[in-house]
Amino acid sequence: MMSHPLTFLVGYVLVTFILSFVAIGPLVVFVSMLFRRRMEKRYTEGIYLGASATAFAFMILHYLLYLRGYGVTNGSRLFGDLFYPSRYF
Repeated sequence: MMSHPLTFLVGYVLVTFILSFVAIGPLVVFVSMLFRRRMEKRYTEGIYLGASATAFAFMILHYLLYLRGYGVTNGSRLFGDLFYPSRYF
């Protein structure tokens, strides 16, 4: 049984959001605090948000490259291919 591509998309975006804001962001802040012991809170918040947003953006870029590898290259037909992939139906 094949799952719907939109199910995979929603799951992928949810997992990447959790991974980037729960795992990667705090890890980067922890490593940056190891190198500098006294750091203001606003700098750690900026590092956290910057690292998390960058990780999330790169993971979404990875998904778009994944779609390109499967032949989805026309951006205007992207949503049509997600909801009703032509090669399966």
